[in-house]
Amino acid sequence: MGDLRGRGFRMKPTGPAAVAGWSLSGSILGCLFIGYVVGDYFDANPAAIVIGLFVGVVVGFYTLAKTMWLKK
Repeated sequence: MGDLRGRGFRMKPTGPAAVAGWSLSGSILGCLFIGYVVGDYFDANPAAIVIGLFVGVVVGFYTLAKTMWLKK
């Protein structure tokens, strides 16, 4: 592909988008798993899974918003 410096080739930084995507999916899946484990331990599986999913979505979107509105 060669050296592309100085020829108008520009790459957009994708770091913040990757961090936001992994944080969103990781928090949803992590809290969903914690809800499953807590529900299995206390024998309240459907309610705990729904609560874990809700908490994961809230935490994930909070992290997404914090990442997107971060001023550099």
